Amino acid sequence: MSEEAFVSFLCGNCRTELEATLDMVGEETECPACGARLIVPEPPKPVEETPVVRHEEGELDDAAKKALKSRTIRIELGDLGL
Repeated sequence: MSEEAFVSFLCGNCRTELEATLDMVGEETECPACGARLIVPEPPKPVEETPVVRHEEGELDDAAKKALKSRTIRIELGDLGL
């Protein structure tokens, strides 16, 4: 049994989240919520993974440590061992 692939997107008029099969990409359709005409968009390109950089104790000077502390870091559930 094969699974069909979908693209998810928002209606530009009412902001309803919509889903369409990939064979509909580029076709004109109608939002079922508000009736606005829209074109099914291409799915987003996959994001390239950035490698995790780990630093050894004493490897960074104080300025580098301060710069790193101001960054936003995403924590995944897998990182927590859950």
